[in-house]
Amino acid sequence: MFGRNEFLYFWNVQRKSFDMARTAKTVSSAALLLTLGLGLSACGDGGTKTAGGGPSGTEAGNAITAEILTADKVPAALARVRLMDSEGLDCDKAYSAQTDKKGSVTIEGVTEGDYTLEASLNGEALQIPVKVSGKDVDLGSDELKKMATVSGSVGDPSANGTVKVRGMEHSARVVDGSFTLDSLPEGALSLVFISDVDNQDTTSTYLKAVAGEKSTSSTFAEESRALLLDDFQDSNYQNRFMPARTYDGGWWFFSYSEKTVTPDSTLIFGKNHIFKLENEDGNIVAHVAAEMGESFEDSTGEQYWAWATMGVELGKSDKKLCNDISSVDSVAFRIKGKGIIVFTVVDANLPIEDQKIARFEYRMSDEWERVSVPLADILNSQYSYKCVNQLDWDFKANPAEPVVEIWLDDIELIGGDRLSIWEK
Repeated sequence: MFGRNEFLYFWNVQRKSFDMARTAKTVSSAALLLTLGLGLSACGDGGTKTAGGGPSGTEAGNAITAEILTADKVPAALARVRLMDSEGLDCDKAYSAQTDKKGSVTIEGVTEGDYTLEASLNGEALQIPVKVSGKDVDLGSDELKKMATVSGSVGDPSANGTVKVRGMEHSARVVDGSFTLDSLPEGALSLVFISDVDNQDTTSTYLKAVAGEKSTSSTFAEESRALLLDDFQDSNYQNRFMPARTYDGGWWFFSYSEKTVTPDSTLIFGKNHIFKLENEDGNIVAHVAAEMGESFEDSTGEQYWAWATMGVELGKSDKKLCNDISSVDSVAFRIKGKGIIVFTVVDANLPIEDQKIARFEYRMSDEWERVSVPLADILNSQYSYKCVNQLDWDFKANPAEPVVEIWLDDIELIGGDRLSIWEK
């Protein structure tokens, strides 16, 4: 086998000595790389870099090392390893390699950025998120698991095109609106549909693949103009973006004062008071109601207020982690019900009395309406949207209308940039 310097010398001599056509150079490059135990991906030669920084070996960067084990906890010898930009859909910023007989792999010359490392061997696979920021990264050891399958519909039964997985080279044809992706690693996946129709916007969705099982994708939504935070069609109590990022956050919730508020027990369940998701003519919507009592002061002088809140975490449950929604122009949602709600933007890092940094009061009707809340108009001038943890729909206590009932669907962030919101 060539040493690194011998290979570089041989490569440079080859380039200077022969005036080959582009296709011939590609074949020659692939043969040399296979000699070194490095594989090219299905993406093709054009955008793929090899472990070590590519044929020239001169690209500056950092090294990523990992030890890959099979599901039986033995070294995954000669496993295929792929490193791609975590938001990429093609071979830009991609690296390819293969483990040695001990299951170890080193990918050198990696530039700074966020990546997904994928390894696969004999029907097993894994994915690992990797952040490179100016130094080498040791991922330690990790185990392969049985490959997963995802199928679903892009929403239009006449649609044809391709579904791709962000940060991986997997893709599948969409025929009459349906697709199946197989040989996937377990974990969070971000899927993007690219139509065969020219100039049609892409749509995307997010889900969690389970090892050895077949999962069904949730709603595909256009996200160039608006980010569909949730439409509840997956009957999941996380917002649409979180399964592709974490299972520690993004949760919907319903909370209330047990001293002064009586919820409709048919619309909540479990110790965490999860609200009900109902099927309304094939459309899944959130539904909860409560009777708002009167605030009072007990014999010790402690005050009990009548409050109830339906809300959603934007990101992780750790409130110290901010989500920047300053790029968002407005929040829109479909709503109907009884009584008054107060839409609220929350920064949980502020003192508790200051956490509700923006408020918008709205009286509901018994017919569905689409409400759009311009964020710039409701923000308390002392604060900004740089650190937002959750969005709330607060029930407003009113003795004349003690029961507040809300039906909610299709929550969108208008004009926002997906990456800027969740990059922290």
